[in-house]
Amino acid sequence: MEYFWYILASIGAGIGTGLAGLSAATVMVPVLIVLCPSFSGEYGAYQATAIALTSDILGSAVTTGVYAKNKRIDIKHGAVMLVCIIAMCAVGSYAAYRVGNVILGGFTLILTLCIGIRFLIKPDTSKEGSDLNEIKFGSKEMAISLFFGLTIGFGTGFVGTGGGMMMLVVFTAFLGYDLKTAVGTSTFIMTFTALIASVSHILIHPNIVTERWNVLIICIIVTTFASLISAQFANKVSAKVVGLTTGAALTVLGASMIYLNYFA
Repeated sequence: MEYFWYILASIGAGIGTGLAGLSAATVMVPVLIVLCPSFSGEYGAYQATAIALTSDILGSAVTTGVYAKNKRIDIKHGAVMLVCIIAMCAVGSYAAYRVGNVILGGFTLILTLCIGIRFLIKPDTSKEGSDLNEIKFGSKEMAISLFFGLTIGFGTGFVGTGGGMMMLVVFTAFLGYDLKTAVGTSTFIMTFTALIASVSHILIHPNIVTERWNVLIICIIVTTFASLISAQFANKVSAKVVGLTTGAALTVLGASMIYLNYFA
């Protein structure tokens, strides 16, 4: 039965990545730690996070390719965020290993619900008439990128989120990106941050590879395929449709996982 949840979690993770630039962990970790008994041990949430991060590498890479093909990626302005996030990934990974399963798992469930609600309230944070060529990148924008880059980097390693949701908010609400360019740029960054964070997790806890190799293979393949399909879909519909679809799915997922984990 657990294999069904592995596949379902991976499909959801891939859709989240392709549609809205969300990390695979946003969907995958809650499903694994709540519905799969084998992830209920002392380091279950930590292992689930590592698997999600590993799945995120190819998922984000193929998503980036689709958005780049549609000219929805800004590598130049995303470079500062990329450097800061990578610098803090390993620190977050070590902190996650130290705090344990209960704190990490509970935080992930609540984060999923909050992200879903946020999308439902405001599915498209794009500023009206925003144009990538008109985006300024002065001292204010540099400070915003540095602050959020360091913060998101720690969160990437700690929760395994890949920083996708937070980068989406920063790029659209603070730097003026349209939603699709924000998704393309964030998945470009996530490809590298997921790689660094997953390696950090595995080096700290090598049993992830020896004990969970079958789960890793399933999740990587399914997440990558789902990311590719959903990214192609996202580039054919409006940003509002993408936001509402993502918000509804994550709200239902987060609420149901919290209920099953704490009240059922």
